[in-house]
Amino acid sequence: AFLEFNPTSNHPPCHNHSIAPTSAALTTLLLAPQPSHAAKAIPLSTGDFNPDSFKPVCAASDSFYRFLQGSTRAVVGDDNFSEYGPLIAGGLLRIRLELCVVESFFNEAVGPFIKQNGLTWILPWHETVETFIAGSIFALATTFILVGSTKIVQILAFYSDLILGGPCRLFGGFFFDRARGEPVTLDVSFFWWKKRLIGPPVDFKEEELKKKMGEGEEKWLDLDNVKAKDFPLLIVSGGIKLTGEVLRVVREVVEAVDLFVGRYLVLLASGYIIIKFVHFKIFPDFP
Repeated sequence: AFLEFNPTSNHPPCHNHSIAPTSAALTTLLLAPQPSHAAKAIPLSTGDFNPDSFKPVCAASDSFYRFLQGSTRAVVGDDNFSEYGPLIAGGLLRIRLELCVVESFFNEAVGPFIKQNGLTWILPWHETVETFIAGSIFALATTFILVGSTKIVQILAFYSDLILGGPCRLFGGFFFDRARGEPVTLDVSFFWWKKRLIGPPVDFKEEELKKKMGEGEEKWLDLDNVKAKDFPLLIVSGGIKLTGEVLRVVREVVEAVDLFVGRYLVLLASGYIIIKFVHFKIFPDFP
């Protein structure tokens, strides 16, 4: 007990004996709650939902991490890799972590939930507390995860296009045009000004006028001037150029997704939650 009877006190002991059991009971309740209170928190704090033991499965992120690790070792060498290992590992692990967040969320949370419950909870005809909670949590979680993770995906796409896509387009396009019998050209432009430095002379204003009138359009793949001995070079260089173009398209798509997420996803998620709340609380029987 917190309070004990003092024989020298002028106060009667009945007050101390009445307070002591109450204090002890209150302390016991706060420090060791009854099973009926603690049981409510069990599903969200044990097993797969325990943050201390939660280990997401990220096979694709792990493979990408190993690829980055091997590439870094090949570039910097074994000695530098060992010397700067903690810094390199710390940076690569954080890249892996950001990618793992997205992968784990969709593979271990969203995918199984949709497989079990379908998609009727997104915008159901009759909103219930279950569909409202499911949709709201999904919108909030998706916003927090994507806003923080799409940026690193955009950076990876940018460097992939810079390191691989750019050289593939440059060298692949150069040899692809040579195999087709196209002359070597180098054009320089600045806003409305444009000039050809290398290659046969051309009037760009006349070319633009022909394009507007539908004249002088080039074929997507002109093989009329290709010689038989140049077909292997045409196929190889065309594949390399196509790889570069695919990487460019992927970069542009990822940049568009990242721009959309950064600007509009929070507004859309908030509006979605408001619509579900209005449907659930104000118009529960609509339609």
